Amino acid sequence: MKLNELLNFRNIVIQAHDNPDADAIASGYGLWLYFRLRGKKVRLIYGGSRPISKSNLVLMVKQLQIPIEHMEALHDEPDLLLTVDCQYGERNVQKFSGKTIAVIDHHVAVPEKLPALQEVRSTYGSCSTIIWDMLKEEGDDPSNNEDLATALYYGLFMDTGKLQELHHPKDKDMRDELELRLNRATLTMLQNCNLSEEELKIAGKAMADIDFNKAGHYALAMAQRCDPNILGVISDALIEVEGVGTCIAYCVLDDGIKLSVRSCERETRADELAAFVTAGIGSGGGHIRKSGGFIVKSLLADLYLKKYGMPCDDAWDIAAHRILSERLDEYFRDQDYIHAGGEDVPDLTKEPIYEKRRLPIGYVKASEMYPVGTYVSVRMLEGDIPFVIKDDTYFMIGIEGEVYKNDEAYFLSHNDATQEPYKIKGEYAPTVHLAVNAQEFGEEANFRPKSLQDYAKTCVPKSSSRIHAKQLTRRTKVFVSWSESYMLGKPGDFLAARKENPKDVYIVAKDIMEKSYFMV
Repeated sequence: MKLNELLNFRNIVIQAHDNPDADAIASGYGLWLYFRLRGKKVRLIYGGSRPISKSNLVLMVKQLQIPIEHMEALHDEPDLLLTVDCQYGERNVQKFSGKTIAVIDHHVAVPEKLPALQEVRSTYGSCSTIIWDMLKEEGDDPSNNEDLATALYYGLFMDTGKLQELHHPKDKDMRDELELRLNRATLTMLQNCNLSEEELKIAGKAMADIDFNKAGHYALAMAQRCDPNILGVISDALIEVEGVGTCIAYCVLDDGIKLSVRSCERETRADELAAFVTAGIGSGGGHIRKSGGFIVKSLLADLYLKKYGMPCDDAWDIAAHRILSERLDEYFRDQDYIHAGGEDVPDLTKEPIYEKRRLPIGYVKASEMYPVGTYVSVRMLEGDIPFVIKDDTYFMIGIEGEVYKNDEAYFLSHNDATQEPYKIKGEYAPTVHLAVNAQEFGEEANFRPKSLQDYAKTCVPKSSSRIHAKQLTRRTKVFVSWSESYMLGKPGDFLAARKENPKDVYIVAKDIMEKSYFMV
C-alpha cells in the first residue's frame, strides 16, 4: 500500500492503540502531517479508559506539539479509519467505526484478519520506520521537519531498547539519517524521564527471581506488565551477572509477549536466538549482542494447545515461560560448531561435487567506493558486516542480494567480469557505511553511506567453479576468518568448501544452493 492511495478519502481518522507508546504517537504524527499538508480533514486519536500519563510521553506530546486526542467515543464516522502501530479489532484497540479501514503496523499479523488496505512489515523494529520509509517514497523527507525527525527517532529508540534491538537495515538507515537532523535537547529530555519509581521496582523484582540454567549459562526472567523499554534495563543487568552468557527478559502485554535478548558469547548471536525462540509464533531480531522479539498471543495459544492439550486461558506468563524454557533448552542442546580451517572441519572430499551455474551475479571493486584502508560496514538484511578495504577487495552480490568478499585473484580466476550494470534483487539493496566517524577523514560529504546498487557490475561464474557439499541435518554454526560472527546453517542447508581448499568451509542456504549449483 502507498500513502497516495489513501488521498481519495476526505475525512480521515488515524487511531493508535489504547495507552499509546512513543512509537505509536510518532507514527500517527507523521501520518497526520502528511494528510494535513494535502488538505485533508484529519484527526489523530486513541481510545481506552485512560489518557496518556507517563511522564516521557506527556513531555513528548507537549514538546513536539503533537495533536493526539483521547476519545471514549467517535460520533462521526470517518471516510477512512487508519490504525497505526496496531491492527483493527485487536484487544488493545478500542473499536471505532469507519466507512473504510486501513492498517499500518510492524507487528506480526494474521493475514485473513487484515483489511484490503494494509502495510504490515513485521521485520521492522518500529512502526516509525515504516512511516519514515513510506513518506520518503512519496517525496516527503521527514528529516526536513525537526519535530517529526525527533518524534520518529524517539519512537524507534523506545521500541528497540534504546536502539540496541534494531531489526531491519531500514531501522538503521532511519537512525543514521535522523540523528543528524533532530532536536538533540528535546531528545535528551525525553531520554532522561523514561524510568519511574514503580518501573524501577518492577526491574528489581524480575532480577531477584530469575530462572538460571547453569549448564547452559543462560537466564530467563519474567517481569510484571511494564513499558517494553524496561525489559532492556533488566536484560542489560542480567548479562553482567557472572555465569550468564545469554539471557531473555519478557513481559506480557495486551497484544502479546515482548522479549529482550542479550548475549556476551561469541557462540550465540542475540538476533539469531531471538528469531529461534519466536519462530512460528512471532518475530525476533536485532544486533548480534542485543536483540528483541515479540510473541503473538493467538499463535502462542495455538502452539500451547497443540503441545500440551490444554488452553492458555489467561495464564500467558506461565505459557510463555514454558515455551521459552523449552526452546532455550533445544537451542543450546541441538547444534554443532565448526571453525573454518581448524581441526574440527569435517572431511568433505568424499561428498558430492557441485558446479556453479553460469548465472549473472554482481560485483563491486571496493576501492572504487572508498579509499584503501577505510574501515567500512556492509549493511544488508542479514546484518552489518565490517570490512577493511584493501586494494584487491571485491564485494560480491549473490542472486538473493547477499554480500560476501573475494580477493582479486580469486575473483578473476572464478568469474568472467563485464562492465554491464547489475540489478540487485531482494527486499533491500545493500549499502556501505563508514564504521568510524566520517569527520576523522576530513570531508564528511565524501564518506556518506553509498548503495552497492550504484556501483554494481555484472559477472558470470566460470564453469570451473566447483565445491564439495553435504546437506545438514542439525543446526550448525561455522566460524569464518572474515567475520566476527558465524554463519548459521539450518537443517536442509549445505556445508560447503571449494574443491581446491576443502578446509575452508562455509554455509550455503538451501534455496541459494538449488538456484546456484548443480551436482556434477
